[in-house]
Amino acid sequence: MSEAEKQAMRERGERLRQAAQTVGITHAAKAAGLAYTTLRDYMNGQEMKFSAAITLARVCGVSLEWLAYGTGEPQTSATSSLREAGNDDALVKAPARGGYQTVIPWHEAAGFGEDGLRISKHWLDSTLPRDPAPLRLLTAAGDAMSPTLKDGDLLIVDTAATTVSGGALYALRLAGETVIRRLDLRFDGGLRILADNDRYPPQDIAPEAAATLGILGEIVWSGGVQHD
Repeated sequence: MSEAEKQAMRERGERLRQAAQTVGITHAAKAAGLAYTTLRDYMNGQEMKFSAAITLARVCGVSLEWLAYGTGEPQTSATSSLREAGNDDALVKAPARGGYQTVIPWHEAAGFGEDGLRISKHWLDSTLPRDPAPLRLLTAAGDAMSPTLKDGDLLIVDTAATTVSGGALYALRLAGETVIRRLDLRFDGGLRILADNDRYPPQDIAPEAAATLGILGEIVWSGGVQHD
């Protein structure tokens, strides 16, 4: 790990410390479902899983962009109003509405709270210039899409984009599970399902099966905080 990466982790830990202190470090750990020692390690600059960053941003009432990357405003206008009113208990429940924030909900129950993820509208408009209504959040699981995606990466899926364009990443329902795979069109109208990790062989499906494939949507953004 380079010195620049270590410095970025230390700075992230300091931002987390500032955010957690506003709601109480013990409360932040408990509300995020983390051991106190784990939160302490994160604040001291240890590697933080992206899923933990998502949860801690919500618990502490700060934006994920600020906590993870140090960009944007640390607090939403809704968070500031609640703190000024002395209503810290409501911070973990109040989603931002209107103004400069929008909320992208989780696809089904993802285990990080029902409110979804607060995103600045400026970032969304500049990064994903598309209708935000069908956007949903997922997290990558496993190593099938490594090195493109890593376990715990945050994903945004456009559930309105279910028509396959060759080579794009899609969220699929296969055997009752949500998986991420790359889809390629075949000349006969079928599909080839590909994992980016060579350990997972490609799968070819006939046109009849392709027509009923459970495509949840196209992955339009992915991001992670820090990986080994």
